[in-house]
Amino acid sequence: MKTALHWLSHTIFWVWNIAFIGFIYFWLLPVAGLPILEAARMGEIPSAFVASILGMLVVPPICTVVGGKWLRKHPILLMRLFYGVEVPLFGLCLLRLFLIRDTTPASAHILLTVLAAIAMFAIETLAGYAAYRPRLAWAQMIGHSLILVTGLYAGILLLLYTVPALCVLIYGTITGLFNIDWWWWLQEIGRMLSQPHLILVGFLFLVLWGSSALVLVSMPYVFVNFYVLSWHRIRKAFTKQHGHGWAVTGVVIGISCLLFGLLQLPQPQAQAFSLLDGPAPQTPADRLTLVKQSETIRKGLVHGYLFRYRYLGTAEESNQLREMYKAVFDMPETDAQVFQDFHNGLLSPFLYKGDRNDDDKAEALYTSFFDTPIQKAERTEIRSALQATANRDETQAGVLNLDQKVIRLAEQTVTVKENGDWAELEVYEQYENKTADDQEIFYSFSLPESATITGLWLAEAKDGSRFPFTVSPRGAAQQVYKGEVERAETQRAEDPALLEQVGPRQYRLRVFPIPAAVSTQESGELHLWMTYQVLQQDGAWPLPQLTEKRNIFWTDKTIHQRRGKDVLMSEDTWFEPTLQAKKKTKPTAHTVQLEEGYQVTATPVAKTAVPGGKRIAAILDTSYSMDNGAHAEALQQLETIQTQNTIDFYQTTATGETLTPSDDLNSLDLIVPYGSLQPAEMLQQFEAQRLPKTYDAILLLTDAGSYELTAEELELPKLSAPLWLVHMGHQLPSAYDDKLLEAIQASGGGVATDVTAVVQRLDKNVIDGYEWAVAANDGTAQANEFAPVAARQMILQRSRTADMTQLENLDGVHAVAKRTQIVTPYSSMLVLVNDRQRELLRQAEAAADRFDREVEDGQDDLTDPSNPLNSVSVPEPGSVVGMGIIATGLILLKRKQSASK
Repeated sequence: MKTALHWLSHTIFWVWNIAFIGFIYFWLLPVAGLPILEAARMGEIPSAFVASILGMLVVPPICTVVGGKWLRKHPILLMRLFYGVEVPLFGLCLLRLFLIRDTTPASAHILLTVLAAIAMFAIETLAGYAAYRPRLAWAQMIGHSLILVTGLYAGILLLLYTVPALCVLIYGTITGLFNIDWWWWLQEIGRMLSQPHLILVGFLFLVLWGSSALVLVSMPYVFVNFYVLSWHRIRKAFTKQHGHGWAVTGVVIGISCLLFGLLQLPQPQAQAFSLLDGPAPQTPADRLTLVKQSETIRKGLVHGYLFRYRYLGTAEESNQLREMYKAVFDMPETDAQVFQDFHNGLLSPFLYKGDRNDDDKAEALYTSFFDTPIQKAERTEIRSALQATANRDETQAGVLNLDQKVIRLAEQTVTVKENGDWAELEVYEQYENKTADDQEIFYSFSLPESATITGLWLAEAKDGSRFPFTVSPRGAAQQVYKGEVERAETQRAEDPALLEQVGPRQYRLRVFPIPAAVSTQESGELHLWMTYQVLQQDGAWPLPQLTEKRNIFWTDKTIHQRRGKDVLMSEDTWFEPTLQAKKKTKPTAHTVQLEEGYQVTATPVAKTAVPGGKRIAAILDTSYSMDNGAHAEALQQLETIQTQNTIDFYQTTATGETLTPSDDLNSLDLIVPYGSLQPAEMLQQFEAQRLPKTYDAILLLTDAGSYELTAEELELPKLSAPLWLVHMGHQLPSAYDDKLLEAIQASGGGVATDVTAVVQRLDKNVIDGYEWAVAANDGTAQANEFAPVAARQMILQRSRTADMTQLENLDGVHAVAKRTQIVTPYSSMLVLVNDRQRELLRQAEAAADRFDREVEDGQDDLTDPSNPLNSVSVPEPGSVVGMGIIATGLILLKRKQSASK
């Protein structure tokens, strides 16, 4: 009997390890090894996955070497090494790779306990009890108390599954022999004989599968036996030498059970949902109470939003064991549910105690409370959770890609062609893509209000031919560009670029694709040129100022050149504010006669004092995002003009109560910023509260806001005074939706970061130090290099006097932009590279919705990890291991495809 047991021990250990090493190292790694290593080197595989993959690959060979060198004459020790160290470590890596995602304190406690137990068991197996080292003996006693906890915990869990699995294995084997398709097997054997290398691969796989099935069904019995006996040996020796063995074990078990309960009750989302459920707070005191708990609410909502990545599934939907027992043992559902409830109790650190739709609920509550999209505000934590799974981000650069270092800016050059008090600047950039996937880059930037973009080109080589731009209606251009990005998910991507004006000063540039790397030594490259005309300001030329970037980064190795000279730039600065002019030029008047029968005049004006006697309606944004000093700044700016002007103060609210306007600035000190408000909502509230007065200007004092939250269905009221959006913090938003932008332009207003600057512009149409006048004139148009700037001012003037909801008027201003080749709020620049794209654009430009541009919220569609505990199927023993081994390599071979979906 003893000889047979020793023979069985050697057989199990050596057969499984030799089959694994042969199958993985002699077939799978040569096939998939290079792609895996390359993907890891390029950062496409998250570090957690790299560690899990390496663990799966190195644990069996290391244990094989240890067993062969030191334990080959001790079969029982071989089994302890195999069942107590190798298989648990291998299984833990397998679970971490495919099931256990972003850990929580509760799940991390379980995993660390298991790892500590495995480590202590390995030490005892190889070195025995530390009788002559008291400190190590105490550590062993504590560690082996964890071994007892781990052995019983894991053994019971495995037992719940292996009993029905063993029945299925026996039944399936017997019935399979009678139902086997022998003809198919003969054909497969014949095919393998024609490819001799497949014989060995197939044999190794069958042996590995069969031995894995045997190990799986025997695991709980052997594992528990080894771990309990290991604890018993150490406890007995420790008690004999030091005493207190039972006491130490009791304390460790008690602490483990206490941590098991404390670390998971309650889960953070429960308190957050409880705080935000019910009616909105109606008083400042109630709002303040809730705002003081904002960190608790934030953590809870993020937890609820990411529950699919932090748990195996919901406790309510964990029903696989119940269905398994019903199917295998024909057990009544009530009896099977008893086993399921016991199972769920043991796995509670890995189960979410909430509803499967809590992620949508958390996202909506986060937006309504914090006044910003959860993906944008919590992108670091969300990206971390995504990297803990095999699920990848989308190709399109969304808000999760803010500040991501994907595409390197290799070179940036600015050249200037000066023309007195104005100049045309050319920006050139070279992009490098070292990843294995095509990528999109995204810039949101601002320019002076009078600046005019005049050109955009792409090229695959710096000295190669450039793909030209076309000026297209904003909606058609957006439609074609987005269609090309979506098309790239299934077909080869072809380079488009889109440059849009999304505010009086704001622009949005998107380029796709930056080609994937050709090899590890050769990056994918793309080159871009952009030109714009701008007026000189204080002897310098304004440069684009970044408000947001996605997927693009630069380092100290990036070449930054200005007029042929290298300059140093920090990693968070795209361009310096200005570039010094060669010669400071005194502003001069400009007159341009346009072909459309308009004369545009720009007359320099000196800076003037703040005018008085104006009647102003000041609307104060009270949303949560104004809490960061913006509220105090708004009050301070209003105070500077109040002495010379009459101001009525209008409060907005996210909670729905009725408010009354006031002319007392001190009444605004009681405001508690709370909730989410968009400009359209605040303007609607203003119209509802509005006093029967005539105003010279309507000032909406707000922060940079969240363009991504724009609700397109909200209608803007018709305004009878110029609307000015004054953004606190000297930070402009990345974009405005088209309805708001048109309302600003139609009212004769604009955007600013200072109240005083707005008041100075109320009497005259002064932009960037020039007073602009547009008048009908039948004079003869002449060639003028300043014409693009003049044309943009003419289009701005038309947007104030014509109904820009009418297609005829939109086509009229677009015709001017197309003739002068400029970007406007109605016309975008699109770079196309082939006839197919140009035909798509032609069709889009002929559609009735050619000027309808969608709000781009930048939200990524997160994948939905499967719930392994919600299934009615009964997995065959060993199938998990077999699929895991194969998937380890094959899932990585498909990394390119999965990364773009």
